[in-house]
Amino acid sequence: TGTFTIPMMRAARFKREIAGGIEAASSSGGALVPPVMGAAAYLMLEIVQPAVTYLQIIQSALIPAVLYYLSIFLFVHFLSLRIASTPAVAEDDEMEGASPEDNLSGEPKKLEPYKGVLFVCSLASLIAFLILGFTPFRAVTLALVVLLTLSFFRSETRLTWTRFVEAIRGAGRDVVPLICAAACVGVIIGVVTLTGVGTRFPAMILPIAEDSLLGALLLIMAGSLILGMGLPSVVCYLLMATLVGPVLGNLGVVPLAAHFFIFYFGMMSMVTPPVALAAYAASSVAGSKIIPTSMAAFRVALVGFTLPFMFVFRPELLLLAPDGESLSIVAVIYSTTIGVLGIIAFAAGLSGYLLGRLKIGWRVALFVAAALMLYPGEAFLFPQDWLFTVHDLAGVILLAVVALLTRKAESSQEAT
Repeated sequence: TGTFTIPMMRAARFKREIAGGIEAASSSGGALVPPVMGAAAYLMLEIVQPAVTYLQIIQSALIPAVLYYLSIFLFVHFLSLRIASTPAVAEDDEMEGASPEDNLSGEPKKLEPYKGVLFVCSLASLIAFLILGFTPFRAVTLALVVLLTLSFFRSETRLTWTRFVEAIRGAGRDVVPLICAAACVGVIIGVVTLTGVGTRFPAMILPIAEDSLLGALLLIMAGSLILGMGLPSVVCYLLMATLVGPVLGNLGVVPLAAHFFIFYFGMMSMVTPPVALAAYAASSVAGSKIIPTSMAAFRVALVGFTLPFMFVFRPELLLLAPDGESLSIVAVIYSTTIGVLGIIAFAAGLSGYLLGRLKIGWRVALFVAAALMLYPGEAFLFPQDWLFTVHDLAGVILLAVVALLTRKAESSQEAT
């Protein structure tokens, strides 16, 4: 997608590094989005205990995925407003003019609609079979049957011997990276087992968790980020779930929420400097320097580092109820609303624009407001049967004050 989104952003006066960073962050988030979620959903079906269904996994992933992409959307929106409010002759750290080489050239490829129909039908049938309760192996097999059956209706898609050989060759070539990664995981697990790290790491987390669940989660986050820098996010999740899985139940966290926590940080390693593999790819398209692009991607995706902590402390965001309790729709709506307001404050602070250009002090105030709303405090009932926290109330008030101040300043500037 970067081959057409990055030139569009460059034409809108975004700097190369910012355009590449936005693309890296948005592309990496695809692994969070149901119903596909890469291979993570299928691994969770095998690993999470007590067992969960495919439908539970994809519905739990929905709200965090929406919040992640909402944060990127708002960052781009606010940054676009900031650039639009800046005269073309003025200097801004976030913008520069597009150059002629940013334009794409070449004839567009001819569309082949029926191949798109095959893709959509095969994917839809795979999801349907999984929702109906078939095992992943059987669901894939039945989806292949659907794909092969539909392909026979058109000569350009019909399976011939030549195409069959090419498909087998392509499948073998595509599976090599996954096999190599799985083999590396086997080596790492062997080293972890022989050196005793596999027992020491969980044993180190438990005493910390007794005093501070947040401290234990920070350790797990660090482990996921470090391992994820050298492994695909799915393989990183598999390794961390193997190491930490046995102690997750002792942390007082809803099991599925704990596994999502591990997986999210394995994915966020794709935009975490100094490695940030997604930013490497984006910088090659944008023609930008790698480290600045990595830092921009990290900045754009920062809300992704707060989301896992949010849904561990507020499992309602995953449409899960705390252990021993029933899921409250009011709690889901409340947690989602506070999450959206926190993301608005965070995105505005990062981009430097809300209802007008933000001064440094206002940006700091918005970061404080975001931290107050995204950090889970002790809940109390205010009024009865309504979940509320002092942190949330203070964050909402601070966001409203900054919004009013920026609007007033913008109106005064327009008047003059």
